[in-house]
Amino acid sequence: MAAVGVLVADLFADERRKPLLGYATVAALVVALAFLVPLRAGDRSTFCLTGDVQACSYTADHFALVIQALVLGGALLTALLSLGDTRRLPAGEFWFLLLSSAAGAVLLPAARDLATLVVALEVASLPAFALVGIKRGDRRSSEAALKFFLSSVVSTAVMLLGVSFVYATTGTMHLTEIAARLDAVPDQLATLAGAGVVLTLVGFAFKTAAAPFHFWVPDTYVGAPLPIAAYLSVVGKAVGFSGLILVTVIGFPSYADVWGPALAVLAALTMTVGNVAALRQSATRARSAVRLLAWSSVGQAGYLLVPIAAAAYSSDEQIGSTVAYALMYAVVNLGAFAVAALVARAHPGNRLVDYRGLYADRPLAALALAFFLLCLAGLPPGIIGLFAKVTVFSAAVDAGLGWLAVLMAVNVVIALYYYLRWTAELFRSPEPATGDEQPPGPRRLRAPAPLTTAIALTAVVGLALSGAPQLVLRFASVGLF
Repeated sequence: MAAVGVLVADLFADERRKPLLGYATVAALVVALAFLVPLRAGDRSTFCLTGDVQACSYTADHFALVIQALVLGGALLTALLSLGDTRRLPAGEFWFLLLSSAAGAVLLPAARDLATLVVALEVASLPAFALVGIKRGDRRSSEAALKFFLSSVVSTAVMLLGVSFVYATTGTMHLTEIAARLDAVPDQLATLAGAGVVLTLVGFAFKTAAAPFHFWVPDTYVGAPLPIAAYLSVVGKAVGFSGLILVTVIGFPSYADVWGPALAVLAALTMTVGNVAALRQSATRARSAVRLLAWSSVGQAGYLLVPIAAAAYSSDEQIGSTVAYALMYAVVNLGAFAVAALVARAHPGNRLVDYRGLYADRPLAALALAFFLLCLAGLPPGIIGLFAKVTVFSAAVDAGLGWLAVLMAVNVVIALYYYLRWTAELFRSPEPATGDEQPPGPRRLRAPAPLTTAIALTAVVGLALSGAPQLVLRFASVGLF
């Protein structure tokens, strides 16, 4: 409703009142977050089957509410980053698309049948394509949107094929009913059921940017408006991982011997590819900071896959580690993008060299970015990042995936290098300019209040969670399903 209201209001608003559309979007997201409070008991369901079968299409359980809070919080911070940064963009369309995508992302974690899952996933994805390419006349933005669109279309086609196979073998779309009927699939349909499970997982692997289905990520993040890159890195991942959790843990538990090893291998490949590519990016300071964050997000996706794979070998309680890690990652990654948006106001290229000496010009922003990078690296004072990595590591060990835990430890060490190298740049003296070249390093520009609020909010939440990290895991894991 808010999305349509913003779009209609844009028809009657003159240029001076266009900024009010952004503030209306922020207000709508705050209200949506407030509406989650009455549902905190996690016992609401609707669109349920009648008769003896107990299956619903929409369930607002604890898992759904946690992911919905993450999605709405991520969309709210994206809106704050976008305020004042949409002057050259069609404002009405931008806010409409952002709210529409957030609506689909909020629906997905509460979906409990495959049809609703696919519809929610596409409602979240289709507006995102337009948001990536919304910079009219920008060749890089158009290229990014095209790559994002084509990869998503392929993943959706693969997923729909898998869903059709699962439906053909079970005769139902509801996840709980699928789980019961897959246990008794006739031998002549076993191959079809297995193919359906694998193809469905491949479709979600595209959405989560798991290697080798990650190729669209770097160019999409660099070509998209910076706030949208932040949105995709957090909300897009929340959508993909929540869908993956639902289909594996609730829908396909009898095929854990198939998806467990597959996800473990994907986790190992994803974290390695992401961290090695980010390491190469950091080797040249003229490289894009956003591209480095893109490869970092691929590496972080590998860590997020570990507890899901571990759930196939032990218990569903391991899923809490993924949700806790996602909450930590959402806060600190959005904070890093917020500081990147601040630097981009002076240096649109957003190169790593542009961050050199940031502390001398903007000490608070530099300290905030250093804190976010240390959280991502898992080093003090970013206790929440260390805590999240330990819980993921423990999930792999408890599930008997020692080889995956060792590989994760190696990747954490690799990631330390490029996170610490970027952090060190913040406190070095800027290099002198040569000739007519624009001097590297920060150049003072007045930061808009919404951007400052986004940086301060993520920093405060990150510090609070570092002071009491156990609250995250407790909040994320109690009564997930």
